[in-house]
Amino acid sequence: MEQSGNQTISIFRRNGIAVVASNQFIRVFARSQMWIFLPLYLLVIRHVPYLIIGFVVFLMAISSLPLTLVAGGLIDKRGARSVIIISNIFLGLLLLSLTLLIFENSNLYLIYLVLILSEPLMNIIGAADNVIVSDNSTVSERNSAFSIVRILQNLGFSLGPAIGGFIAGIGYGYIFLLTTVFSFSELFIYAKFLKKQQIKRENEKEDSVNMKPDIFKAFKDRPFFIVAILISLFYLILGQWGTTLTFFWKGFDSMTDFDIGLLYSVNGVVVTLGQLPINRLLKKMEDITRINLGYIVYLFSFSLLPFFRGFTFLVLDTILITMGENIVSPSINTVISRIAPVNKRGQYFTSFQVLSGMVTPIAPVLGTFFLTIFSADLGLIWYPFTIIGTIFFLSFIPLWKKVNMREHNN
Repeated sequence: MEQSGNQTISIFRRNGIAVVASNQFIRVFARSQMWIFLPLYLLVIRHVPYLIIGFVVFLMAISSLPLTLVAGGLIDKRGARSVIIISNIFLGLLLLSLTLLIFENSNLYLIYLVLILSEPLMNIIGAADNVIVSDNSTVSERNSAFSIVRILQNLGFSLGPAIGGFIAGIGYGYIFLLTTVFSFSELFIYAKFLKKQQIKRENEKEDSVNMKPDIFKAFKDRPFFIVAILISLFYLILGQWGTTLTFFWKGFDSMTDFDIGLLYSVNGVVVTLGQLPINRLLKKMEDITRINLGYIVYLFSFSLLPFFRGFTFLVLDTILITMGENIVSPSINTVISRIAPVNKRGQYFTSFQVLSGMVTPIAPVLGTFFLTIFSADLGLIWYPFTIIGTIFFLSFIPLWKKVNMREHNN
């Protein structure tokens, strides 16, 4: 359902959505710099090989799975606010430790350890944010609600990488210092402004069949399980946006840190300006169809990379990639929230993160593997991804048709 400008503003003004969106802006502004320039710090300053960096990213994602799954039950039982505040305290301390280690050029294994310990907390905070947004919106409002949060995220992303590229020229350590300061700012906003009791929408019904916390409940839900697995496998291709693409721009197109920061900022600007128009354009399209359409746009964008060079082309290609992102991203969260019982959203969102977390860590490992294999001609790395991605898309069509979208919320 299309939301008018006044309705969109009304949704944003709700306490939970306003707090989550504001903190997402702060978080992405700072952590986007860390996310982009951490691999470059390890490669350029510490001379870590591609494959080792990919393996570290893999370990970061895998380490979060057990704690993230348990945290879903805690979010449902104790409330998203309590879980978010506690997680932010520990995350802030870990980021402070990481900053000190970076400035001191400390042992790489200590840096890896802190990164691995930080990842589960980041995932828990993200899942709790999704629960808060779902609790503060009706089904018909949900795409708009998640889009509002995404726009604020990418407003931060439109600024963060460009500033990070400038800061990287001074010293990579200052990027991590900025991330630490902003992490404690998030903690203050959650503690000060997020209300304890979230809104229960009038047209939503609780699933009271099983109120007892069951961390494996979501895995027994067939529509959820199929959707989560298919989206997770898509992430093998979508996940090349990040570590793999950063290294590719650096090695194949000879982009500087500042250029790379600008390219990621283009992504943020396009999301900020384009997300709501995309929603209006595709308002009659089913969420699962949107996910598949966005995936095709992603795949096509990556397949162009070997054929053209230069900053101007990369800007245009980044815009195309971002259009795919605008189509896909809100619908993923909306699909999960529609399938999940109202009182089990924490478990469903974290269960989705666990399922996707079993697959997505392979993406940077696969990417850095192909970067190593095709180091003589990095453009070749996109051919296997195009082949794998096309096979995925065609083979998944029958499975999508079997998904019966159960809407607990109607």
